[in-house]
Amino acid sequence: MITSICFQQYLSSIEKYVSTSITDTHGVITYVSPAFCKMTGYTQKDLLGKKHTILRHPDTSNEIYKDLWTTIRQGKPWHGRIKNHTKNKESYWIDAHIEPIFNNDYIVGYQAIQQNITNEALFETLAKIDALTGLFNRYTIEELTQLFINESQLYKKPFSVIIVDVDDFKQINDNYGHQVGDEVLKKLSEIFQILIRSSDRIGRWGGEEFLILLPQTSYIKAKEMAERLRIGLSSYKFDTIGYKTASFGVAEIETKDTIDSLIGRADKALYISKEMGKNLVN
Repeated sequence: MITSICFQQYLSSIEKYVSTSITDTHGVITYVSPAFCKMTGYTQKDLLGKKHTILRHPDTSNEIYKDLWTTIRQGKPWHGRIKNHTKNKESYWIDAHIEPIFNNDYIVGYQAIQQNITNEALFETLAKIDALTGLFNRYTIEELTQLFINESQLYKKPFSVIIVDVDDFKQINDNYGHQVGDEVLKKLSEIFQILIRSSDRIGRWGGEEFLILLPQTSYIKAKEMAERLRIGLSSYKFDTIGYKTASFGVAEIETKDTIDSLIGRADKALYISKEMGKNLVN
């Protein structure tokens, strides 16, 4: 038979290794396990009486927290991934399971069990990223393209794409070496990321080609963006090779478009830009 002392020892053992916390209905922390403190870098004294926002990483969107609170206030459990930071401001990811605590059918607080999944989340992120440029890789940008196509066709909203190809890129590799070529691609990626909007997405399409997705954007506006990118790149002086240009192809979604047909039209427009002398938008 398990005695109360044995049971307390059992609970203490769990608390060492399971990261748990309890809050009141306002989100004020009333209990944290030793494992929770170890994960966050805070002591129990630091955390008791505070809200979980003390851990919130600025990258975590308001929508996640809105969904979380809406769910648990309805008396339902919530499960999801959240990015937090420790006391030393080091970021980490958790897989969180939060459930309401009831007393006579009334919610009196919330209990959370968290698992640190930072390494797993990092691996998943790296699997989506092009190692050289830090942009989305081709697989990921294709997935995003399909999502934007679906959204555009469902809600009847515009969606445009831009394909970019660095002009005479082979000459860079031949004359200066692949390391210089890589540096050009990395710098170009930085320039484009600065110039596109926060709602746009950019990925490395392959080699010296890039694909930019512009949700809720017409062909005319997409051409304006492409021109902005063209000027931004052509006016930048690289350390080793001097100035460099790129050609651009733009296409807007049509009613029955697929990924292949939409990007195919952008590709044809890019080909025209190349044929007309390069450093152009079509």
